[in-house]
Amino acid sequence: MNEIGFGIVGGGMIGAVQAAAIQQIGGAKLLAVCGRDETRTAEFAGRFGAAGYTDYDKFLQHPGLQIVNICTPNGTHADLGIRAAKAGKHVLVEKPIEITLEKADALIAACDQANVKLGVIFQSRFLPAIQRIKRAVDEGRLGKLMVGDALVKWYRAPEYYADSWHGTLAQDGGGALINQAIHTVDLLRWIMGPVESAFAMKSALRYPHIEAEDTLVGTVKFQNGALGMVQATTSVKPGFKRRLEISGERGSVILDGDAISVWAIDGEDADTGEAEQLTDGSANPAAISNEGHRRQIEDMMHAVIENRAPMIDGREGRKSLELVVALYAAANQGKPVTL
Repeated sequence: MNEIGFGIVGGGMIGAVQAAAIQQIGGAKLLAVCGRDETRTAEFAGRFGAAGYTDYDKFLQHPGLQIVNICTPNGTHADLGIRAAKAGKHVLVEKPIEITLEKADALIAACDQANVKLGVIFQSRFLPAIQRIKRAVDEGRLGKLMVGDALVKWYRAPEYYADSWHGTLAQDGGGALINQAIHTVDLLRWIMGPVESAFAMKSALRYPHIEAEDTLVGTVKFQNGALGMVQATTSVKPGFKRRLEISGERGSVILDGDAISVWAIDGEDADTGEAEQLTDGSANPAAISNEGHRRQIEDMMHAVIENRAPMIDGREGRKSLELVVALYAAANQGKPVTL
């Protein structure tokens, strides 16, 4: 297999997570990194044995660069991704794909026009426990779906929002929902199916000085008739593992963090499987493992080699943003929103 050259834009925590993941993949090589601060970028590049750039256009011209991993604030994804696509590079963008559907659509269209791959990071989908739940639902083993809940009751310390793009509408696109809870919201929609309508209430309860919410509670109605709930917070101390609860006419399964805690389906063994706690960022974002990222980045690499779509392409990644946008609109308008 030919070596695939990667470049990372954004030298923060998630950039480091992805850099470490790339180093664990056979046939992948991190060639270059790009950031705004020269000193920090040089340190980041040196740590991972890559070339460092503060000029994005020069970064895109680095020899052998094939895939650009965008790990910058949410509201910059489309601009950076479009420029990478025009330079002939495949694009792997961190969640969410963008902060508005219009900007997401522009990025998808640019990658289509340039004939490059576009992937969106939702690494939780690659974890064994979640894939086991997805298979059970798709095979009809839970029967008719009744209720699906995504519960993300996390905590972020005050410094998380201090002098930061986090919690700003222009850069983050919102707060706890679009940043922290979107992974679990994505799993809810992926497993339960398309959403018909949504309603929500939101507030900045712990951090009233931020532009966006630190607490949101929403309800959804799925196209299959099932109902659901979304809780998204960075206000709940000390922070708890995210939960995904799926119930059908033949039983229920519950995911705590990345491990199944309940497997109660008629006629099936109650074995919850081997626990795999990897991505618990309930109180500390630095505690997130890179294993899910490794699996998804490897999928992106093989999508390029095999000339196929990545498992989560731009259109698939857009679906969770559509639900997030609907929940925000419902909260702002004080009435349900139809998707």
